[in-house]
Amino acid sequence: MNTSPNDLTSVPYKTMITDAEISIAKTYNPILNFEVSWARYNVRDVYVQNDRYEQTGAGTNFNVYSGHLKNLQVAIKLAEEAGDDNALAVAQIMKAYAFQNMTDWYGDIPYSEALLADDSDNATIYPKYDSQQSIYMDIIAQLKAANAMIDTSKSMGTADVIFNGDMSMWKKFTNSLLLRVYMRMSLVDPTTAKSGIEEIMADPSTYPIIDSNESAAFKYWLPEDATYRSPYYMDPTQAAKQENVTSAYMIDFLKTRNDLGRLAVYADPAATSGEYVGLPLGTLGQNTPDLSIMGVAEFRSADSPTRIMRYSEVLFILAEAALNGWNVGMTAEEAYEAAITASFEEYGLDVGTYLSEPLVDFNGGVDQRELIGEQKWCALYPDGNQGWAEVRRTGFPTYVATTEPVESLYPGKGTIVRKPYPHSEAISNPDGFNGAISAQPGIIEEKFGAGVWWDVD
Repeated sequence: MNTSPNDLTSVPYKTMITDAEISIAKTYNPILNFEVSWARYNVRDVYVQNDRYEQTGAGTNFNVYSGHLKNLQVAIKLAEEAGDDNALAVAQIMKAYAFQNMTDWYGDIPYSEALLADDSDNATIYPKYDSQQSIYMDIIAQLKAANAMIDTSKSMGTADVIFNGDMSMWKKFTNSLLLRVYMRMSLVDPTTAKSGIEEIMADPSTYPIIDSNESAAFKYWLPEDATYRSPYYMDPTQAAKQENVTSAYMIDFLKTRNDLGRLAVYADPAATSGEYVGLPLGTLGQNTPDLSIMGVAEFRSADSPTRIMRYSEVLFILAEAALNGWNVGMTAEEAYEAAITASFEEYGLDVGTYLSEPLVDFNGGVDQRELIGEQKWCALYPDGNQGWAEVRRTGFPTYVATTEPVESLYPGKGTIVRKPYPHSEAISNPDGFNGAISAQPGIIEEKFGAGVWWDVD
């Protein structure tokens, strides 16, 4: 009597995976969010409050727990029951990817007890906050398990809208994501990072990785479909109204290294002067047409892809690992130069003589760790999540890591090192929230002072 014959009572697990893939691609790779500014990629010329670190827990939320994370949790259970290992692996990989982004924002978060509010055996309404260290270790376990269960001879089909069912691409992404996870934790747990990265690089048949720009983890959208065209699309006639411009530091970084090729991709010349003109973070009241905006052709077109993980990032990880003395099958210099070359080729550019530029040359006198950190930051543009994380982890570029915005709302507190926890958590889950605060001493004004677990620079 109470069951409607017209309403769905369940959703196919592959449909939930499709929805989660789209949601995740839009959530963790936006190009106009606060992290993009904090990484000094692009900044606001009006409404600059959050560039000046206004954001508090009143403006953050944990909505993804009831969104794509819950969908993936249900999909994992159903795929497991159906014996669909490839779908199960994809759901686990995306869940791990999402959780890494979240814990990199906040530090300790609900994890082991999350997503269990409706669990028939162990319903948990008020989940504890797990340490970031324990979350990272489980993410590693989940990714390794997913890699092992993938059957590359079978396709997941059209339900997979990232790699179109190509499980060999999922395998490469999984192991490349493992490299990211290991390197992110390398300063706080070098033993685990070293053994993990060396294990991957010693066995390419078991652990294939992204090995070209063609095998990079990019989500390509449908430019002719108003619903599924690139989420970054901007009508070119509205360029002067976007109120989001290239940072002065980014333009200066490219100019001082004679990087005119990527400069022309990353930014458009100012409409009024035809010159590349950037803006310092936090600066208010400038006229957008007098400034450079993000390169519309590459990043704001209807077919602009979501760059989930680039080939150049993988090579920069190997360069840093090699510089640490870890065995990755190539020298730090080889990986560094290959990474820069891959970044240029991602945009159809020839690296030319760039590698011999004084501020780029691996043997030119600049600290090699700094060179890797700076160039990795540059190649990640405009991925604010990864760029901001790497600045916090490595401390490079030094200017980005240490320079406060113009008229910071918190002068003297330094640069922002974490996202503030949602204020709603103090009300809806006080024990978990207060436990997390106690477990992470040294947090100042919600977002300064103590960084997340791996941020020990």
